[in-house]
Amino acid sequence: MSDTIIWITGATEGIGLGLARNAPYADARIVNLSRRRHPDYESVQFDLSDPASWATVRRHLAEELAAFRGRRAIFIHNAYASDAVGLVGKVPSDVYERAVIANSAAPLVLGEAFISACPPDLDAGLVLLSSGAAVAPLEGLAAYCAAKVAVEHWAE
Repeated sequence: MSDTIIWITGATEGIGLGLARNAPYADARIVNLSRRRHPDYESVQFDLSDPASWATVRRHLAEELAAFRGRRAIFIHNAYASDAVGLVGKVPSDVYERAVIANSAAPLVLGEAFISACPPDLDAGLVLLSSGAAVAPLEGLAAYCAAKVAVEHWAE
């Protein structure tokens, strides 16, 4: 049994995969939280833009942390939805809504689920990846920029 468990949203590619491959604890158990399974890492499938699927992650965190006998648990929220690129009012409303839910609500809800599931004596860490877009607006990415501001304020 590993002494460390690390959950990473979006560990199937990009930064999330890089984080999984370069975890600072060599024997860490890595759990990918994503829409897609990863061939090398344990995976829990869910969709950031589908709040009904978040219960799967919430349940997994609660069960794993209740049974965990290691000393360190880390939750890294890295994933985001990138479909809503364009000016507000020009992106299809359903696409815009999914991006707002995935990028604004999901990090806060999943972060709270991790915090709530952690036993008080556990060495636990919550990492919420942000972006320079939280302080410097980017044309066509209003929902993304606003989400990063929300995540940073929530973490503070």
